[in-house]
Amino acid sequence: MDHPHRLSLWAFALLVLALQAASALLEPSIIAGPVQTGESRVQFISDSHGLDAPKVQPVNGTVFDWWYFDAVSDVDKSSVVITFFTSTAVAFPFLEESPVVTSVYIWTSYANGTTGQFIVDAESAVVNTMVDGTSGVFSGTGMSWGGTPDMAHYVVDIDAPEVGVQGSLYLESRAPAHYPCGPAEAGQDMQILPHVGWANAVPDAKAYANFEVLGEPISFTGAGYHDKNWSDRTFAESVSSWLWGHASLGPYSIVWFDALDTEKNEFVSGYVARDGQMLTGDTCTTDLVKVRLSNSAWPPNGTQPDAYLVEIDLGDDGVLEAVAHTELVVAGLPDFPYTRWIGNITGTLGSETLSGVAVFEQFVLG
Repeated sequence: MDHPHRLSLWAFALLVLALQAASALLEPSIIAGPVQTGESRVQFISDSHGLDAPKVQPVNGTVFDWWYFDAVSDVDKSSVVITFFTSTAVAFPFLEESPVVTSVYIWTSYANGTTGQFIVDAESAVVNTMVDGTSGVFSGTGMSWGGTPDMAHYVVDIDAPEVGVQGSLYLESRAPAHYPCGPAEAGQDMQILPHVGWANAVPDAKAYANFEVLGEPISFTGAGYHDKNWSDRTFAESVSSWLWGHASLGPYSIVWFDALDTEKNEFVSGYVARDGQMLTGDTCTTDLVKVRLSNSAWPPNGTQPDAYLVEIDLGDDGVLEAVAHTELVVAGLPDFPYTRWIGNITGTLGSETLSGVAVFEQFVLG
């Protein structure tokens, strides 16, 4: 499969391999495939390093920890999402039942809007951390990722002919990492809502996707993203609803979260960056960040909206208002407890009129 950036990407791949070899000198996190017993150690306050590191060890039947990567085309309906899970279906009820906690899920869409989902269980996993970046190998799947210490570059490699998916995703970050309520520094509360952690290593990236899926190419450049979530209890114990998304909106990189816990308390996070600089500070207050669904109820009831309406108050820089249009369902189903969309996004900030592409989702559990 030819790619316009083939030489630079091969050079980057060699760099990542070197980093993976170097990080192997550090103490790796070995994640057993079978469900572990006993209490898990879970981290919710950030250190000076290890933003993308595992946060839950060991993985018992009621906790979860995952690494999420996505990319969406700038020009058509091509997209790919790859998630490396360490969880049971009890802890995260949108997974299929499996004898192991280590699994990789891949969702794809072709330029014409045709979608697919692929699942491969791993025998175990090994995750190495170097400064803030990570590399991971899910044994027996042919799937892995590698990141640079500063999280500026990530590559995800897929070699899974048994499910018909092979190729690579490269991310070149264009916005600084962050936690829910502030920058990537020590002492931050990493909970997006009680008992659910979130660390956003790559809020926005130039993405280069080059895959063959069931014999057909999915090759594009566009917007990319990488984050991780984790918890010390089951997802259903913490979340009533969850609206999340990210977008490349003109020169701006934006990420939003608006979630309700099981008592219907609202928790929000809004992130905006331009030219590699964060414009947002503490954006965990509902006065500054609001995400609502067009043509749909609040609280969310699981019905399909036409769009997400996003407002993030940037203080002296003004209020960013954006509309993300639900053009294609790429995971889950309409009117189902979980749905992920891709679509165009339009917005304004002061006198600027903006447009771009977005990936966004909703969970509704009750």
